[in-house]
Amino acid sequence: MSELLILSAEQQRSFHDNGFLQLPGFYHGAPLQRLRAEYHKLVTETENRPKNMSYTYMEPPAGYAPDAFNPNNVVGMMDQTQGGDFWFDQFTEPRIVSALVDCLGPNLDFHNGKVRNKPPGFESTQGWHQDWPYERHSRPELAAAITYLDPTDFEAGATEVIPGSPRGPLPTADGTSVLVQQDVDESQRLVCKADAGDVVIIHVLVVHRAGHNYTQRSRNAIINEYKTAEAVDEWNNRCAFAGLPLARGGRLLMPRLTSD
Repeated sequence: MSELLILSAEQQRSFHDNGFLQLPGFYHGAPLQRLRAEYHKLVTETENRPKNMSYTYMEPPAGYAPDAFNPNNVVGMMDQTQGGDFWFDQFTEPRIVSALVDCLGPNLDFHNGKVRNKPPGFESTQGWHQDWPYERHSRPELAAAITYLDPTDFEAGATEVIPGSPRGPLPTADGTSVLVQQDVDESQRLVCKADAGDVVIIHVLVVHRAGHNYTQRSRNAIINEYKTAEAVDEWNNRCAFAGLPLARGGRLLMPRLTSD
């Protein structure tokens, strides 16, 4: 790859070597406050949204109650990108697109957007996995950018990764898309402890899992996924803005819709 847009050579090398990259404090100050405020509206003002903005909710487990930031216990959402101009600008944000260009290559497309929350008492049942079985393309040139809206450590459901995971598809358990858990070497696992405003970029082949949230506070995150233009969809992706061109030849394409 030629000249980098935003990452340092060390950051790019770390992503290529380890398969993930944490960008501390990517959002901070007023932009982070605005992001949290818009997100609060997204999970509380759920009426009159586009029908493909599907919401999923979680029943509060015994001993846990929803918190005021996510009072409806929204645990998931698809296509938050259709929530209005702010959310379009959020996934086309020039700095994040630049970071993904530096990670994946100069010709970048959007893949999909989703919300993955961990309300109080959330328990993850997925286990160690690669995203590849869910998002098959002609080439494994995809990565997810997770934007954390709350401090998220081990007891609050932080993502765990295995740095330098095999760069090819691994065998999955029969009838599932999850890896055979006993085949995963956990000795090198790393907990991605994140502060509010951090972004973690994870390659589609990196072995990772979400943790449980044992706290009394909802831990909220936005996940936008990107791919190279050369990676042809074999997944039948019907998500909003799938395949939208974001960069060509390292040149960013999308204008800003809002003034912020």
